[in-house]
Amino acid sequence: MEAEGDKTLGMRIMKLSRLLRLRFDRRAAGAGLTSAQWRTIACVRRFPGATQREIAGLLEVGEVTVGRSIDRLAEAGWLERRADPADRRAYRIHLTGAIDPLLAELAAIGAAEDADALAGFSTAEIAALDAMLERIAANLGGDVDPAVVEGCDPREAE
Repeated sequence: MEAEGDKTLGMRIMKLSRLLRLRFDRRAAGAGLTSAQWRTIACVRRFPGATQREIAGLLEVGEVTVGRSIDRLAEAGWLERRADPADRRAYRIHLTGAIDPLLAELAAIGAAEDADALAGFSTAEIAALDAMLERIAANLGGDVDPAVVEGCDPREAE
């Protein structure tokens, strides 16, 4: 049974986002990644050289949570910490070349999920949906930092 508040645009988009993320999580688990790990990878790919604090802010999680994810990914050889020349206490996080096959796999998973989500839509409908989503984003964007809005989406790993 759907509550009245579940029909709002925000609730519908939140549910859709959760469904997309859960499906992606399930497929990415086959690649040996946790949700926190693939989200961290996506964030570092999008914002190379970000600090752990910046990554935590973009992912909207705690620094300790991101730190654990970075530790595991660094142990796997996919990420590396580099000293920040401007701040001896900080490290900048970068992807290594060893992650390229995994990025390709994540991009393929994202493309498959998009294809599933848009099954039955015509090219014109997809274009119209894209345009409407862009308009909604423009209506709501206002004074919000674009980097925070963009966030870190693993489906953009292509």
